[in-house]
Amino acid sequence: LNMIWLCITSLLSITPVISDQNIETSRIRAENQSIAGVFQVSGLNGLNQSQYTFNASDARRLCSSLGVNIASKAQVREALTRGLETCRFGWIDEHFAVIPRIKALSNCGQNRKGLVTWRAPVTRKFDVFCFNESGRTFFIYIFCQVLYATHKEAVRYGRYRVMKAILITSMCALLLTAIILLAYVKM
Repeated sequence: LNMIWLCITSLLSITPVISDQNIETSRIRAENQSIAGVFQVSGLNGLNQSQYTFNASDARRLCSSLGVNIASKAQVREALTRGLETCRFGWIDEHFAVIPRIKALSNCGQNRKGLVTWRAPVTRKFDVFCFNESGRTFFIYIFCQVLYATHKEAVRYGRYRVMKAILITSMCALLLTAIILLAYVKM
């Protein structure tokens, strides 16, 4: 299961967010594997480094565009009890930002443990905590985004024939991975 999340995180780090709702960022990365259905999403700057990118409404739209919901305080708290720990604030459903902390650190979460909250203005930019019960919708979204991005790049650089073969091969590999993942989830 950790290998699956490693693959998903890798795909997210190169996959553009395509949304009809005009989310400002063009690149995202899932910072953590899903714990109790909760995962954190960050925007990436030009150097592929995480940066706070989403205001409260963008955060909600981003999770929705991934086919999942923005996580609630209760969902993030449950994930915290199961091992979710970060050092970055993320928006949650109740319109405030949180950092789930297991251990107190002086440079993270105000040296506190538990679910550290911040009632910041909704225009302030943070990461976002999304919630997905099944994992299937999220994987299908990534699959479609990779195919779209590969096709878009091939057309842009005029290498359509070469990229078409790569696209077909990638599509088959991703489809096989999706089938294996679905079989694993059902077991």
